[in-house]
Amino acid sequence: MTQRPDQFDLDAKIWVDKIPSAGRVVTIKTDAEQRAVLAERLKVSEVTDFSAQVTATRFRGGIQAKGNVSGTIVQPCVVTGDPVSQTINEAIDRVFLPGHDAASEATAGAEIFVNLEDDDLPDYFEGDEIDLADLVIEVFALAIDLYPRKPGVELTEELKGDDPTELSPFAALKSLKKD
Repeated sequence: MTQRPDQFDLDAKIWVDKIPSAGRVVTIKTDAEQRAVLAERLKVSEVTDFSAQVTATRFRGGIQAKGNVSGTIVQPCVVTGDPVSQTINEAIDRVFLPGHDAASEATAGAEIFVNLEDDDLPDYFEGDEIDLADLVIEVFALAIDLYPRKPGVELTEELKGDDPTELSPFAALKSLKKD
């Protein structure tokens, strides 16, 4: 039975209230069918390898997920169209906090402190479970090279196209400016 990309399941759900104090390790291994669905979802030619290991520990009523996702993808070179392989190995560090109703928390005189110097803002979840598969796939997808190129291949002059700085509306305004 073939899975559809919108029904893709890596079985990485954890119950927040069932996490032991030492944390829970979630290991994700994929088979050929799951990798084929993942390749379709990520819009690459092939996912030849995909695995992840995430440790979920309790953190301020939610969880902190730390771990690693790795794999190998194949996609066409943007210059030649030949297959290009990319190995991905990315660290995961994300905080999930229980969902909240912003209207009930924002009372008159209440202060909200947001540290913009800190890492990413936390994600929020509803209910008692979190699906770490979405997190793992997101981190993996963000590491994919958008313009893969075979080593040593360069664009020729006829393939380069127009210079975007010459096409901008500011370039047209600059030509009207008197020196």
